Amino acid sequence: MIPSPVIKPRLGKIISSLIILICCGVSTVHAQSVIELLGADVIEYDQEFVDAERVKGNVRFKQDGVLMNCDSAYFYRKDNKVKAYGNIYIRQRDTFNLWGDYLEYDGDKKLAYVSENVRLRDQEMQLTTDLVQYDVKAKTAFYSTGGKIVNGADRLTSRQGRYYSRSKTFFFKDSVVLTNPEYRMKSDTLSYNTISKIAYFYGPTYIYSEENTIFCRYGWYNTIANTSQFSKGVWIEGKDNKLVTDSLRYNRNTGIGRAFRNITLIDTLEKIKIEGQYGISYRLEGKTMVTGDPLAIKYFDDDSLFVKADTLIDQPDTSGGRRLSAFYNTKIHKSDMQGIADSLIYSFSDSTISMLGNPVLWTEENQITGDTLIVYRKNGELNKLDVLQNAFIVSYVQPEVFNQIDGNDMTAFFKANKLNKVRVSGNGQSVYYVEETDSTYTGVNHMVCSDMRISVEDNTVSDVRYYDSPKGGIYPVTNFPSDKKKLPNFVWFEDKRPTLDYFLGQKDIQDKNRPDSVKDLFSEEIEE
Repeated sequence: MIPSPVIKPRLGKIISSLIILICCGVSTVHAQSVIELLGADVIEYDQEFVDAERVKGNVRFKQDGVLMNCDSAYFYRKDNKVKAYGNIYIRQRDTFNLWGDYLEYDGDKKLAYVSENVRLRDQEMQLTTDLVQYDVKAKTAFYSTGGKIVNGADRLTSRQGRYYSRSKTFFFKDSVVLTNPEYRMKSDTLSYNTISKIAYFYGPTYIYSEENTIFCRYGWYNTIANTSQFSKGVWIEGKDNKLVTDSLRYNRNTGIGRAFRNITLIDTLEKIKIEGQYGISYRLEGKTMVTGDPLAIKYFDDDSLFVKADTLIDQPDTSGGRRLSAFYNTKIHKSDMQGIADSLIYSFSDSTISMLGNPVLWTEENQITGDTLIVYRKNGELNKLDVLQNAFIVSYVQPEVFNQIDGNDMTAFFKANKLNKVRVSGNGQSVYYVEETDSTYTGVNHMVCSDMRISVEDNTVSDVRYYDSPKGGIYPVTNFPSDKKKLPNFVWFEDKRPTLDYFLGQKDIQDKNRPDSVKDLFSEEIEE
């Protein structure tokens, strides 16, 4: 369920190409080299600019391996500087091409400024901006008036861009946007190291794709290994789910993602929220596991089902739907039922709950045990319960006095969330106290048979039918043998019955944490 991050390796390609352009072959430039005038149609001297030669028409300059063309220029030969105008074209063989309308170049300081309609291009990509500054000594390139990089279908724009050649690192700063047909990234700052091939993003960062939107305030992406990490307030929102966590790691090759600390996963389709401290998602299998004191809350219109266990797993089931599995020390709570078991399976398609491993289920006054319990719900209410092997139902009457039903298997039917009928199959036994209208008990019915059919009204047995050689009868309360008061399989676990406080952590927190309605929860936006 955890939505899978989508980042492609094109980021490394576009930045690497830009770095090749910006470097401009600086390794061949020497501090004492001079600018050479290779030719021009006209060379003249202007009295207004006594230190400059004015050159016009097909002007060509060279310094080391870099060639510069323009329409006209002022060449300050003594100062080793050039101011050039019109159709600026700077290039180096097999490295880069740079165009603009105006150039200032200091040959001693090795500083170049190209402005107005600037284009920087190699065989694969192009940068357009208003001004590029290149520092040969520091081996850095910089623009601050906004730039756009095009590489095939990729587009990268930012307010500022800087390249540090010595550390092989490129920084994009302020309103950074990287887009291609598959995703779009918006960030405050993006850096890329050409040696490690790792991109880092700092500050609020959004990554948009058809699958989901990712947000973080810090993260990195390894363009070689296709691995990434997001942290500092991470959230991922897909069409039907949301994930909030402190930190997230993802391997695009394996499709495995890991979330760490303060995890909240919301499935808006199934109306369920899962919390925990560690989560792992297998995108290819559609499976998510959450541990670290996990809690699942299934929301209904006017109620909620709480599930706690050591481990919670959300995954597809064989019917094409989904199921939530809880393993070890499982506890559940809903207003009409509570339970404990070693493990539990909840089916989202039909709301069936299967409890396995010493399960115990409480419904109002009734405690139900067996080897396996299967709870069927209909229209948001308890409908039917199958108790398989060692079935036992007990309810409290008064201290040391209990109504009991025992058998191999049972099927219990509910009406308005209250026990209505019970069918017992095999080795049926019962003990129930006959209550008069004044709430006094006049007798005790104790029967042993094969099968039973029991009807219940207002938590009181109203009719019982016994099949296959029933034995027993009704005893006066005072004469009922003490050794028959509890059937052989009698157990009473009232002290283990989960309360709502156990799931919420403190009293009255439900009203603070749970929205007024399910609609409020699943329509709210995650804070950015």
